[in-house]
Amino acid sequence: MDHLEDKRIVDLYAKFSAKTASASELEAFNAFLRTAGAEQRLFGLLETDYQLSDHHRKEINELRARQIFEKIVSLPQRNHQTRKLWLRIAGVAAAASIIVFSIVIKNKSFHPEGNPISSISAAQDIAPGKNTATLTLASGRKIVLSEAISGALASESGVRISKTADGEITYEILNSSSAQDAGLNTLSTHRGETYKVKLPDGSLVWLNAASSLTYPSSFVKSKSRKVVLDGEAYFEIEKDEQHPFIVGSDGQEVTVLGTHFNIKAYKEEAGVVTTLVEGSVRVDFQTATWGDKGKVKYTDDIRLSPGQQSSLKDESMRISQANLKESTAWKDGDFIFTEKGIDRIMRDIARWYNIEVIYEGSIPTGAFSGNVSRSKNISQVLQALEATKLVHFKLQGRRVYVTK
Repeated sequence: MDHLEDKRIVDLYAKFSAKTASASELEAFNAFLRTAGAEQRLFGLLETDYQLSDHHRKEINELRARQIFEKIVSLPQRNHQTRKLWLRIAGVAAAASIIVFSIVIKNKSFHPEGNPISSISAAQDIAPGKNTATLTLASGRKIVLSEAISGALASESGVRISKTADGEITYEILNSSSAQDAGLNTLSTHRGETYKVKLPDGSLVWLNAASSLTYPSSFVKSKSRKVVLDGEAYFEIEKDEQHPFIVGSDGQEVTVLGTHFNIKAYKEEAGVVTTLVEGSVRVDFQTATWGDKGKVKYTDDIRLSPGQQSSLKDESMRISQANLKESTAWKDGDFIFTEKGIDRIMRDIARWYNIEVIYEGSIPTGAFSGNVSRSKNISQVLQALEATKLVHFKLQGRRVYVTK
């Protein structure tokens, strides 16, 4: 489509949102929504190509859809056309909420009336997390990586550890015989930190906030390449059929030869979630059954195919189709939420912005969907959530109070 067609689509959306569209304009907008990839295309046009005015930013939810439906009913149309259009409008309500969520974040002039988040000063605001971590060597020496200059950081047991110009940690074998006695290194992030490391075998690992990865400084001696994860990390594993790569986390082990996958294993979450992007993995996990002598624990395993996700909770494993963009968004600098409760969302926000979340009264209900950059200050993220009218926030120091 050309620029004029893009503009026509946005204009139709604006009139649809403002309840000023004529019957023919509503039919034209409905025809566009029936085309393949319509919601995604509309999202892209609104988010990247246009500066939206106030009437573009209005939230489309079930109430708004019903208001538009009532206007359609009042127009001289045939009944079957009205019903068909109403169903389509109701069907895109959830998709439209994603548009609003993202647009609010990127439009700095949007200030909901009476919103305490939008009125805080720059001095009170909380900046996003940063690219840093602490590397603990086998000797016990600790290196804060954001403070270390590029170049060689240490040499231990025949292995040289360096920091590249773009901040990546790398390992280089200098002496194979000495490297066989390599000790364990631990890369750890606090809340509000993230980091990327190239392991001794060349595999890449992105470590999310409040996480740690323990691994040997060399895999020369090992029959397998085993690491231990606490928290969340994304892995791109170098293929080595003779030396399988194993990730141990709370209650499970993931074994791979060469693949891309994400593991989320925070203790405060409901369970351990493993998402496979490409390749194949085997997940061994601890489970239990009840026998004549009571509860009997044993090890079971499942295999994941690309696009699948396993969830281990209370010694029970479940496999489902994954939302890959959502599961790996943090690695690419975004939060993506699809039909998630506010408590689930705020746990991720708390880890990234290093805040304490306090609920005043019951936890607000409702499912939130949206796409928010992790590079934004916390006020902009909370402002986007408040725009849904389902939740409100008050920021005091590093505490965020949440109310309905």
